[in-house]
Amino acid sequence: MINNGDKLVVVKKVAPFLNEGDVVKVTNVTEDGIISFAFGDGFMHMGVMNTTECENHFKKVEEKKEEAPAINEEYIAEIMENSEFEIATVFDKCTVVSCRLPNGFVITEYAACVSPENYDEDMGAEICFERISNKVWELEAYRLQQHLWEESLMNKCNSTCSGNCEDCICDDDEEFDECLDTDLDCDDCEDFDCPWNSNTR
Repeated sequence: MINNGDKLVVVKKVAPFLNEGDVVKVTNVTEDGIISFAFGDGFMHMGVMNTTECENHFKKVEEKKEEAPAINEEYIAEIMENSEFEIATVFDKCTVVSCRLPNGFVITEYAACVSPENYDEDMGAEICFERISNKVWELEAYRLQQHLWEESLMNKCNSTCSGNCEDCICDDDEEFDECLDTDLDCDDCEDFDCPWNSNTR
């Protein structure tokens, strides 16, 4: 269904003035199926077709939606593939798996059974791998959320440390005032103890 405001791409040449690949913009759709559209440079020219003609000559341009920030399975799998693992059996019935992530952070999980006769190290390791993977999801989600939060704060502060914004989140912060005394933008500030220095993140 074609609606007002839709963009259509030409899939079959329309007379001499609309070639394949050209994009037109729908400006009006009447109840009886007459479609008006603008085309050409700056959409300065106008054309009219009925619905059947439009469907023969045009295809709707699907606008790509910007993907929302998220952690995906491929990303977690890559982290797991680049991690180091050590597997140990303790007390004949408990599997302990330690994982060193690529950045050096270590996660340890364990899986145990009641009777040593039922113990299977491979099964225990598999359970631990899944738990470690879930923990990595949690840690990476926190890291991304923290990044987005800091980014929103910097945007709100206009990321200049000018202190002139009435809504600046930093206005009442003594440490921020001290930062302002340097007459430096935060990105240029060499004081690594400064909480507004983006170089510390």
